[in-house]
Amino acid sequence: MKITASKILKIFVICVMLLLPNGSNSTPQINDLDLIMVGQVTNEIRMGKLAGNRNLAVGVKNILEELLMDLDYNLSDQASTKVNVKLVFFDVKNIGTSFAVFHKDVSITQIIAIGELEVNGKVKKRTIQKGTSKTISTSTLVVAEDGTFNQQTASIALKKVCEKIIKDLL
Repeated sequence: MKITASKILKIFVICVMLLLPNGSNSTPQINDLDLIMVGQVTNEIRMGKLAGNRNLAVGVKNILEELLMDLDYNLSDQASTKVNVKLVFFDVKNIGTSFAVFHKDVSITQIIAIGELEVNGKVKKRTIQKGTSKTISTSTLVVAEDGTFNQQTASIALKKVCEKIIKDLL
């Protein structure tokens, strides 16, 4: 077995790295209190088009992760602190008024969610929050009322409710 100088150098470098202390001034230390993770996001909506919709839960999880990073929390799968969210209500109320050829449509999107702050497997704080978003469209022609929801207003309402949950829990 032939051992070359480069192999000896590699072994030496590995040994030195293993023996050196892990803390150095160039690497910032992360406090355990800053570590957090988004736990379970469940869709418990019982009625309507979005009842049990898995995509809604995934979208809310992404929004929560974005908000936590904006608030300078470090996301980690090993964090002992979790934020869990249960979506319990989602509705779009369409209110329309017409006078001759003038038409005004108002859609109000409402979302209610329950947020929980879990530390070391125990729920420390629970909050119920409501988020709403409104769109208004006017026209001078008769417009069909199809009762569909607008993706943008749903997204705005979801962001509002997630932001309220995070601010109340943390």
